[in-house]
Amino acid sequence: MSSTSDRGYGADHQAIRKVLLDEAYGQPCHHCGHPMLKGQALDLDHTADRTGYRGFAHASCNRRDGARRGNARRRRSASLRTSEPW
Repeated sequence: MSSTSDRGYGADHQAIRKVLLDEAYGQPCHHCGHPMLKGQALDLDHTADRTGYRGFAHASCNRRDGARRGNARRRRSASLRTSEPW
């Protein structure tokens, strides 16, 4: 498994997260709409292409969304496989 830095969550990401975290408390999670509270695990959510940030989300909501997207991508690529070369 690659490190968090290899996946784009290195020092720059951590610095941005630290600066913005206090502003996230009390705001709604953009996935579920429920408020994000101190003590809850929160992720700084990024766009699918990792060129920008979408804001904070509950860690469980964000990771569920990432798993859903990854599974959909794998299903699409699996459906392109054939038993015979074209």
